[in-house]
Amino acid sequence: MADMVNVLIDGKPLAVEKGTLVIEAARRVGIMIPNFCHHPKLKPDANCRMCLVEVEKMPKLQTSCSVLVAEGMVVRTDTPEVNSAHKSVLEFILANHPLDCPVCDQGGRCDLQDFSHQYTPTTSDFIDVKRVFKKEYFSPLIDKEMNRCVQCLRCVRYCDEVVDAKALAPINRGTMTEISHFSSHQLDCEFCGGCVQICPVGAFTSRLSGFEFRPWMMKRADTTCGYCGDGCSLTLQTRGQQVIEVMSAYGEGRNNGDLCARGYFGFQYVNHTERLTAPLVRQADGKLAPVTWEEVLPLLAERFTQLKLAHGADAIAGLITARCTNEDLYVFQKFMRLAIGSNHLDSSARYGHVNAVEALRRVQGTNRWTVSYEDILQADALLLIGTQITFANPIVGLKVKEAVKKHDAKLLTIETGLRSVETTSNIVNLSSVHLPVAFDRHAAAVQGLIKALFDENLIDSGLESRSADFVAKTKAIISASPYPDGIDASTLRAIAKAFAAAKRGVIIVGQDLLQAPGGYQAMMNLTDFLLLLGKLTQPGWGIAPLTEENNEQGAVEMGATAGYLPGATGLENAATRERLVATWKESVPPTQGMRLLEMLEAAQNGRLKAMYIVGENPVRSLPASSHVTQALKSLEFLVVQELFLTETAQLADVVLPACSYAEKNGTFTNSEGFVQKVRQGLDPIGDSRPDWEILSAISVLMGYPLEYGDTREILKEIRAVIPGYNVLGIKPEPAKVDAPTMERYLAGGFAEDLAQRYRAASAHRADWTLRLGQTLFHSGKMSTMAQGLLEIQKEGRLYMNPADFQRLHLQAGDRVRLTAETGEATVGASSLGRIPEGMLLFPESFREPLAALLRVTTDPVTGVPYHKLQQVGLQKVG
Repeated sequence: MADMVNVLIDGKPLAVEKGTLVIEAARRVGIMIPNFCHHPKLKPDANCRMCLVEVEKMPKLQTSCSVLVAEGMVVRTDTPEVNSAHKSVLEFILANHPLDCPVCDQGGRCDLQDFSHQYTPTTSDFIDVKRVFKKEYFSPLIDKEMNRCVQCLRCVRYCDEVVDAKALAPINRGTMTEISHFSSHQLDCEFCGGCVQICPVGAFTSRLSGFEFRPWMMKRADTTCGYCGDGCSLTLQTRGQQVIEVMSAYGEGRNNGDLCARGYFGFQYVNHTERLTAPLVRQADGKLAPVTWEEVLPLLAERFTQLKLAHGADAIAGLITARCTNEDLYVFQKFMRLAIGSNHLDSSARYGHVNAVEALRRVQGTNRWTVSYEDILQADALLLIGTQITFANPIVGLKVKEAVKKHDAKLLTIETGLRSVETTSNIVNLSSVHLPVAFDRHAAAVQGLIKALFDENLIDSGLESRSADFVAKTKAIISASPYPDGIDASTLRAIAKAFAAAKRGVIIVGQDLLQAPGGYQAMMNLTDFLLLLGKLTQPGWGIAPLTEENNEQGAVEMGATAGYLPGATGLENAATRERLVATWKESVPPTQGMRLLEMLEAAQNGRLKAMYIVGENPVRSLPASSHVTQALKSLEFLVVQELFLTETAQLADVVLPACSYAEKNGTFTNSEGFVQKVRQGLDPIGDSRPDWEILSAISVLMGYPLEYGDTREILKEIRAVIPGYNVLGIKPEPAKVDAPTMERYLAGGFAEDLAQRYRAASAHRADWTLRLGQTLFHSGKMSTMAQGLLEIQKEGRLYMNPADFQRLHLQAGDRVRLTAETGEATVGASSLGRIPEGMLLFPESFREPLAALLRVTTDPVTGVPYHKLQQVGLQKVG
């Protein structure tokens, strides 16, 4: 327990933790000391002087944002001297502040406005001409009005201390101090919106919502972001049927008020003009035409029933996106298993996250992390492998930065990125030991880590005595091979030693590993790594796989992924089946369900007659070489439920308009297993409906009614069929390693594929390795429907190392041709300092030009379709 001290603030006694600032202690007893520069996320700066208080036995007023409480301290915040000081400071600030509250977007929620009303200065001794800054174009998303700035430097400090982007700085001195960015071009940063949110006045505002509202005009809905798996709480601010802006408050959610560019500026797809607003049915002339729900629902029920009777339930399959709510996912899998009678269902979690889930289930008997965000913050060592964390999971990236910068955690990185001053927020710049690897070599690096454990004698003695066979066989296989080609052995040994020496350590795994061939085997080897160290079951230790989409963990846990029942148990699990029968009053089909690629193959050869696709777009998500279009065209009946008329929806016989996350209630589950509320902020657009509601309506007409009054009823049923399912709003207890599962693995389960998993990986490759990956500003196709994000990045370009760029005699605007056995593509090229030589990166959100270039291979164990890595040839065009 923390040391406590007793203080007296305005006559109110209080016991607080030693090291607490006076301003924070005052808040504990409901006393709000006025301030501008203070923020709980930032180090004390005491530059605005607004928070002055009297402290007994101190000769002059003290800044409460920089003074720590002490035993017996007596503080007064409301005395004539203190109030006079507050008025003087406020008068000094207002000496140069414009009276433009009626046109300022911060008007109505401005600290300066509130303090002005509180202290009501009516006269001023300052009669000099106000300083005026010339208005300048700052960026396409963030507007700057320096005449309103109170020089608190919150924005600069947040950018430096929290985001680590260092994009802002104060220039000039005295009253002429202003906030600027570097060099003469417009702002170039992560566009997290933090400077806008943390500004206490209207110096920084969002251009997307400028002059669109007054605060009291808007309705607010606290919800959860629909982009990545970080699970950020945010507030939708709406007016009429429009989302005006997004905000997040300090102390709220797993993100603690922080957002990224996608979360803060990526909301406009909700109100996009191309949203589907009515059901569409393909007519005799081959065109899709709008119909009513009263027309389309009986049609759907009739066609599915006919196909089921004619060909059997196994002729129908379903696919759903992991961007749906838990309630949508649960009702979808229940609809497929009961109304249709088929286990042929899968989700977009199949694209990589399943690799992590299968490995964790096999070794530690969990489908979730055994650690939490708090464990990341408290870790002594953090090992990042293939995460590209700043770009793919930026808020977890901020947790890592906080652990390193504020808690002195040792950061160890095995990443494709190079240390680069070009990108100051690049996570590897904070790393104590960094091993740069090629996009396709993360699995090889993990094998090297295991070898380093044996070479450095880091194997846990207790494990050797308890499971000598596991240790001996692993050592025999790993010792027979050299360190992987092209990967520095000394760096691997340094990483292994540093991680083994920690008292608490977390391995964070990202999509560069999970979506690359061998992703499942690499995850298995990482669990071996912790087992060999003797750390797997210790508190504060664990593996944390990150998810790309916002509810991939939920898709697995709801049973909406092939091979899983609700609770992420296998189809053969008797206890789960009994619970489902008790709740559903019907049995789950006994057949093993087909995975995504198996469905497409079955559609091509005629075994599959119909598919129901909810929110997923396999025509775009998978390359042309997988023949998705041909497979879907081979079906007798295709139903697509979507927000937009996607490439897949254009092939459908029936297209159903679904609601976005802003128009429905429910829950999402983030990467760490935290279940969070999704709240409706808008009425459904046009005639769109929530996904679960559409499924429920069809099921009633098919004679298998899945009727629910609202999402709360669905959640109640989810809790009935999944024992111990997390309660909303309560921080999840991390999953615990299941001892019997681990013991079975150590007793012989490891031997099933040990030799295969540690088979030496070849480093042979073509001249160039192409990776289709995420960028900071986009996630999938959805983000490209948000105009704000397109203002920052509107197209895809091929990124390569500057040395490669120069060697090919390329200049800005030049195009290159990529070639492979499957086809070729011509794209624009740019240089990027963090990309290693010989590596190429192309944004996945703009993948269309590469459709003919990529090929698919399938993981033999998990069925994950690997399609985001390709060896290519490259040459300059023209």
